[in-house]
Amino acid sequence: MPEHDHDVLAAWARSVWPGGDPGPLTAEVITPDGSSRRFLRLSVNDSSLVAMANPDHPPENRAWLGLARHLGALGLPVARVVAADLEGGRFLMEDLGRASLQQAALAVGDDQEALARLYEPVLAMLARMQASAARDLDASLCFDGLRLDGQFLFAREASYFLTQFVSGACGLGPETWPANLVDELRELARLAGRARPEGFTHRDFQSRNLIHQDGRLGLVDFQGGRLGPAQYDLASLVHDPYVDLPWELRRRLVERYLAIRASLGGLDPERFLAGWPYVALSRIMQALGAYAFLCRERGRTHFAPYAAPALATLRRLAAAPELASFPALGRLLDLIPANLPAEALRPRKDNAA
Repeated sequence: MPEHDHDVLAAWARSVWPGGDPGPLTAEVITPDGSSRRFLRLSVNDSSLVAMANPDHPPENRAWLGLARHLGALGLPVARVVAADLEGGRFLMEDLGRASLQQAALAVGDDQEALARLYEPVLAMLARMQASAARDLDASLCFDGLRLDGQFLFAREASYFLTQFVSGACGLGPETWPANLVDELRELARLAGRARPEGFTHRDFQSRNLIHQDGRLGLVDFQGGRLGPAQYDLASLVHDPYVDLPWELRRRLVERYLAIRASLGGLDPERFLAGWPYVALSRIMQALGAYAFLCRERGRTHFAPYAAPALATLRRLAAAPELASFPALGRLLDLIPANLPAEALRPRKDNAA
């Protein structure tokens, strides 16, 4: 974001600052992860607000603002919006903090009991969101589709994985794919899309999208929210490559989520677990596709280190007994090196800045 644009965003924020002109502001650029949005943390004395600019994506902005209000009304920890200019794509909001769940989890290290305690309120927040946020949801806010159904999951996750990661990063074109691979992935997506229960799905519920500041949680990047399998957000959290939790702890967290969610009503644990392998597989394929795209097409190579744990998770998920009837995926994974060469996730030369 050019310095001039920073100045314009800061000037707008000053003009809508609660209580009038705050005087001199200290501006700090907040670097987004995979987003094209722009953020500034603006501070005066001991208080701060965050300004966001996203002028080129009006439907996404409307979704973000509407979902911020919807989730906030349910008591979920999203940033309170102080001022909004939908036409200009500019927003001023509460500052939820600088630290993420990823940072908190990495600081804990290998202490599984401490990690379990750290994730306990996150699981409770997720269960509460899924139990309540689908009610009275304005479907028009779901700008990229209302549901995570099988068709969407095949087109936007399985096919994304094949195009960006398998073909793009690994250099394995369709002519090398095992027979029936596409049909298998289409069926896996269908099974994932019909998993139940259905509820509100954040769609990127992972540790870098969860603020963890002084023991308080904050939820960001929810603009892609829609209806979908409840398994999806839990899979995003426990199979999160940014933290790469021990597998025994992943199992414990799933069990703990089920206990919390069942206490809120509307959950059959056996039915939830029946859909779990397919949804978890879909989510990790999406992550690998995204890492390949962001590294190779956008030059955001800070995502490259997370491809290895994501790929290891995909291999382990695909080897589950429930997926024995989908052998083509296993054969495909046998073609991918266990350790991707460094050049696989380098920016493409024609996309180099």
